[in-house]
Amino acid sequence: MGWAYNWGFYPSGIDSQFSYIPTLWSPAPEHSNGFADQVETLISSGTKAVFSFNEPDIPSQANMSPADAASAHQQWLNKYSGRVLVGAPAVSNSGSPGQGADWLKQWVEACAGNCNFDFVNMHWYSPASAIDTFFSQIEAVSQAGGGKPVMITEFQPSGSVDEITAFLEEALPKLDSNPSVLGYSYFMVANSGSSDGLNLMASASAASSIGLTYAST
Repeated sequence: MGWAYNWGFYPSGIDSQFSYIPTLWSPAPEHSNGFADQVETLISSGTKAVFSFNEPDIPSQANMSPADAASAHQQWLNKYSGRVLVGAPAVSNSGSPGQGADWLKQWVEACAGNCNFDFVNMHWYSPASAIDTFFSQIEAVSQAGGGKPVMITEFQPSGSVDEITAFLEEALPKLDSNPSVLGYSYFMVANSGSSDGLNLMASASAASSIGLTYAST
């Protein structure tokens, strides 16, 4: 593990050994006040990338139209181009019209070449048995972004521990060898409270069964 993020733009206790990537969750004041100053501080201390909006394609998340997100990205994120890597807004793996890769495609069209971004960002939550859709989604968002590389900043298959373990054992080597994948992050480094929980940690100091698989595959 070499990098970390937390949906915000303050590290808030993330160990400095990890490259912290700040996020502008949305341009709303409660998510953007202080963003520009803090990003400058982070860049001066070595931050290598910045993430744009969090699931603007989903009503319960940043909830933005492609046109509004294009305008806001130009206002808030374009200035960092050439200084750090800039991500496109993170989209879900929803297949509904106007969401997921379809939203991203519309965002790129609304940008009309005026949004600076170096990679596209996606999330994926589906059953472990749907592993093929994980990789088809990576391809879909890369194509929607004009062939740019992909950061998978959240992914978690559902199912039993054995099913998730099998998923990780198959998926992680494919991610590591995929030239389209810039980076990835399982959801999430948090305490499950037990060795068979879905998060990567079983306690504050021990990995879960899934965490051990993630770390060793």
